[in-house]
Amino acid sequence: MLAISIYDGECNNISFFTHTCNIEGCVVPDNRTPFNTLEEAQKVLEMYADKCSTPSPSGSYLTVFIGRKTGDAVAPLARLAVTVRDGLASASIVSKDAPRVDTEPVAVNSDDDVATIVRKVLTSLRE
Repeated sequence: MLAISIYDGECNNISFFTHTCNIEGCVVPDNRTPFNTLEEAQKVLEMYADKCSTPSPSGSYLTVFIGRKTGDAVAPLARLAVTVRDGLASASIVSKDAPRVDTEPVAVNSDDDVATIVRKVLTSLRE
């Protein structure tokens, strides 16, 4: 199961992190190879958005940790440093098994919650 933890705050300044939410879930595709970590996270956030809402960001930065949960332990897999500014969101993504990726900016709405913003950033990787 994936464990997604979202924090308000810039990833290089952990003393100012504010925990926003935790989202857990698992998505297994039919008739294809398994999703990679970021694809699965995008799908989990998509399913979550259909059922629940999360808080709106309080600032311009979000830090997202994605891990694989087994029992009570979470093995870290990826970290996203998301910047939200002037209706656009982008991220620097560091993951365990891939080189660093900087996403292109994607449009976000002023009323998007943190899970929606992260989902939009992850969806842009597939386009």
